[in-house]
Amino acid sequence: MISLVNISSPEFMFAPPLGILYVGTALKRAGLDVEVLHFSPEEIPEYARRIAAKNPTFVGISAFTCNQTQFSARFSREMKKVSDTPVVWGGIHATMVPEETLREEYVDLVVMGEGELTAVELADALEHGKDLEDVRSIGFKKDGELILNGPRPLIDNLDDYRIDWDLVDVERYLVPTWGCKKVINYITSRGCPHRCGFCYSLKFSQGRWRAHSKELVISEIQRLKEEHGLDGIRFYDDNFFANKKRAIEILEAIDLPWEGQLRIGYLTDDLARKIRDTKCQGIAFGLESGNDRILKLIQKDQTVDDIKKGITILSKYPEVRVENCVILGNPTETKEEIRNTINLCLELWKIHPRATFSVGTYMPYPGVPLYDSVVEAGFQPPKRTEDWETLNRMNRNMEVSWLPWVTAKDTHDFVYAGKYARLLPLGNLKIPVINRIPQWRLSHYNFTLPLELKPLQWVNGKFSDRSSKLSKAMRKVLPHVVSRKKAVNI
Repeated sequence: MISLVNISSPEFMFAPPLGILYVGTALKRAGLDVEVLHFSPEEIPEYARRIAAKNPTFVGISAFTCNQTQFSARFSREMKKVSDTPVVWGGIHATMVPEETLREEYVDLVVMGEGELTAVELADALEHGKDLEDVRSIGFKKDGELILNGPRPLIDNLDDYRIDWDLVDVERYLVPTWGCKKVINYITSRGCPHRCGFCYSLKFSQGRWRAHSKELVISEIQRLKEEHGLDGIRFYDDNFFANKKRAIEILEAIDLPWEGQLRIGYLTDDLARKIRDTKCQGIAFGLESGNDRILKLIQKDQTVDDIKKGITILSKYPEVRVENCVILGNPTETKEEIRNTINLCLELWKIHPRATFSVGTYMPYPGVPLYDSVVEAGFQPPKRTEDWETLNRMNRNMEVSWLPWVTAKDTHDFVYAGKYARLLPLGNLKIPVINRIPQWRLSHYNFTLPLELKPLQWVNGKFSDRSSKLSKAMRKVLPHVVSRKKAVNI
């Protein structure tokens, strides 16, 4: 028996643990008994006892650098209290900082990079007492020393590892969204060919983009439709549109409402029209900054003019909601440049009536291209693995130590800029005061005494929840209260 574990905050329990599902599929195909477990932090003691009772060959934990590192550390400590089972960490955090992870007394081994082949070889080595030095892409402890074995090549043919959905209860991951009843998170490819300096993908996927064949993706989604009534899909690929022709052919074939991510420089009038025609409910862009200097520094390979051009193209299709991700506090960024970014958000919202914004603080994730320069500028990395949970882009207590001019008030303002940016859609309504406050706060960059924030968030939340009675009532009168007619489907 092998136990694979993913621990998520309650608000993210709707997302299937795709990473360990792939690894679990590989283990099952190799004839091994495997279980895939997905639970919340509150359930850690219970699951540690349950797993220990089965005495598995090893327990594998997948963790991303953020609160998952804390959850995974707590679970690992709990496992050590009740079992001698080897604890193996994998996923992004263990890949980016393997030595630091392996130094923890509650971690026995780490798996670096893709885990499918490595997990099978590791299980064989542990079950038959083979030399761990022969297993590529792992780290382990021997006589008090940390040993990191050489890397394993990336998987060439992803179709060899189609997910075995029988490893989980699929129904728990089918959630209502956009008026659909059963929407699932899904992935069709790995990696990205671009070089953004803040992203894990350059190291984890070695700057490569690899994809399942469109035939496999279409057949898998069709099977989920037939067996589980799937009626919508979220694509969680790092870069679903790296091959635009493939992406559109998949979307046309599955004929489902969908949302996903797109690099804004890919947009053309033709692609935007096809996105609309394939029932797109929302598309997310990584805008990152409103300053060409910062965009160049973080190797985004796009300009402010590219951003404006892309949003203008999509404004012709207001049926498609646009989610724009923005970063404040980038390395070397000035206060003026942060204001420029906020002003760009306001400008883009005026261009596209259904533009929304996710604004957060820059996170110095370990192992990414910009990381060393941030450390040199003053960032103090956490001493313990669990302390990486402070890297939360909405953390109002985050210390932006790599920018010497940033005070506690500035970090407070970063967070509130994000909160008010979320409320910009209220500006589409003909409701006095309510429709002006978010714009005023952002344009003046003034977040003093935000007493109105919670009531506005409540109104926005109720309005956004299409299943609520209040939302349904508001939508009946929406045409009479919307000042920008193209925003009726806000």
